[in-house]
Amino acid sequence: MALDRNDWLACLAAALPDDCLVMSTYIGAVSFEWAHHTEEHPRTGHLGQMGDVIGLALGLAMALPHRKVVCLDGDGSVLMELGQFVAMGQHAPDNLVVFVVDNGVYESIGWGDAGRRPTATAGRADLASIAASCGVPHTADVSTREQLDTEIGLAFSRNLCSFINVRTEPGHSQVEPRRTDGIEDKYRFVRYIERLEDIRITGVPPQDLGLMEDPEPG
Repeated sequence: MALDRNDWLACLAAALPDDCLVMSTYIGAVSFEWAHHTEEHPRTGHLGQMGDVIGLALGLAMALPHRKVVCLDGDGSVLMELGQFVAMGQHAPDNLVVFVVDNGVYESIGWGDAGRRPTATAGRADLASIAASCGVPHTADVSTREQLDTEIGLAFSRNLCSFINVRTEPGHSQVEPRRTDGIEDKYRFVRYIERLEDIRITGVPPQDLGLMEDPEPG
C-alpha cells in the first residue's frame, strides 16, 4: 500500500505546532504541495539542493534545541547523501522529526524514454532500516493512513529524534508550481527566525558598520 502525497502532506500541515520550524526540499511536487497547504508560511525554508535537507534540518535543530524542527525530503534526495543518517544518529536532537516522501522514483528529475526512473527504494533499500542502523532513536516505515496518523501524533506529543518514511504513490503535483526562488525563500525564512527568536542571523558588512560610527571630533 502507499499514500497519496497531496493528501498526507495536507494532514501533516494541519497538525503542525504554531511555533515549529520546517525544512523542506524545494524539488518538485513536495515543495509545491507543501507551500499550498501551508499558504507559503515563512516558517518553512525550501532548499533546492538534493542531498542536504536532513543535514541542514539537523543543524537547525541543534542550534535551536527549544524549538520543534520538522524536515520534509524525498527518497531520491536522501539516497544522495546517506551520511546524513550517521550525523542524525550521532547527535539525535530530540526536537527533530524527519518525514520522507518515498515514492520509489525520481519523479522531478529522473524521466527517461520509459518514464520515471526508479530509486533504490523501489528495490531492496529501506530508508527507515538504514536510519535505525545509524542510531536514529525512532524510525518507522509508513504505508497506511492509520500508521501516518499515529506517527504524526507521536511526533508532536513527545520529544524524540524520529525518522518517518512514508510510502507514497507517484503522481504529478495537484497544485500550481511555486513562484518564488531559492534566494527569496532563504531570506524570508531567515527573517522569520530572527523575529521568532529575537536574534540577528545575517551580518552587517564592515563598510556599513563604519557608517554607524561617531564621526571624529574636529
